[in-house]
Amino acid sequence: MKDNPFDDPASGLPLFDERMRIEDLAAVVRAIAGEITSADATAAGRHGARPAEHGAATLAEAVDGVVVPLLRQLRWDVNDGDTVARGFETAAGAVDFALCGRSGDPRVLVQVGALPGVARDRGSHPFDDTSIRAVQVAVSEDGRVWRFHFPAGRGSLRNREFVRFDIVDDDGTRVAEVLHAYVDRHAVQSGESLRQAEADYRESRFPAEAQAAWRRALGGPELLKRFRREMEEAIGVAPAPERSGDFVRGQLASVRWPADPPDPRPARRVGVGDRVWVHDLASREIVERRVVGRDPDWERGEVSAESSVGRALLGAREGESREVSLPDGERRIRIVLIGGRSEQR
Repeated sequence: MKDNPFDDPASGLPLFDERMRIEDLAAVVRAIAGEITSADATAAGRHGARPAEHGAATLAEAVDGVVVPLLRQLRWDVNDGDTVARGFETAAGAVDFALCGRSGDPRVLVQVGALPGVARDRGSHPFDDTSIRAVQVAVSEDGRVWRFHFPAGRGSLRNREFVRFDIVDDDGTRVAEVLHAYVDRHAVQSGESLRQAEADYRESRFPAEAQAAWRRALGGPELLKRFRREMEEAIGVAPAPERSGDFVRGQLASVRWPADPPDPRPARRVGVGDRVWVHDLASREIVERRVVGRDPDWERGEVSAESSVGRALLGAREGESREVSLPDGERRIRIVLIGGRSEQR
């Protein structure tokens, strides 16, 4: 009888080592979360700081203070250009990092400050390159929110998102487990990260698509065709199309459809300080706005929380539509994306 299963490399040691690596990574994540929180508090206390200047500094800090330390902890040599390619060019532009396999092919693409799902045209986002089969990671410009996307070719960038986390708000162990699964060097170079991403993408998409697919399968024209073929074999002549159609529609009307699944994404709502990308349904334009408590700078896209636009945005979720009262009449807008929270003035 063994005194300790971890003493046996054939049984528990690999799992033990993996758990220890995740715990060490979680400690680094928590330390980074603390630094981000402290920096945000310091920035919020600086009166008169300009958002644009703060945002530009945050983007550089997100790379050097968040992404690079995590890559190092995930066993990547960030100074080795053969395995960590900076400024990697895709068919639609450059990404900040490409983490490469042993053969030099990119396996993970990392873009800091990316705006998921709001590319100008199809194929204009670096993650739209279908020739690169790699897990795609979009990191917010403050380094907090990380979105993981399945490789291009399976729909829009937003639909290909299968997991996300917020370094500050989410549990450090959970963040570490996600990073370990998809960005750890061994998992990436062995191909395990892509296999895991495919399984998780498939699972994340199933609830959202299963009901629609079920309705299409039962309600499509093929069902009527199959029914008429079965009837013809049973009675020897083809039934009348109208009679068959009435019968099939009557049967479908009695089907008890299961309820649509809840949205698996966290129900985050717009708050003061948030950057929001808004789709004006009349002009078909997507504009960026920042909700501030007072003294908005309209030229910088800021709106007061007390204005009609600010009141319409506050409390809204991603994908939700709202009515806005403007001097030229009512406008309907849709919240496309809620970005990172900025300093509040």
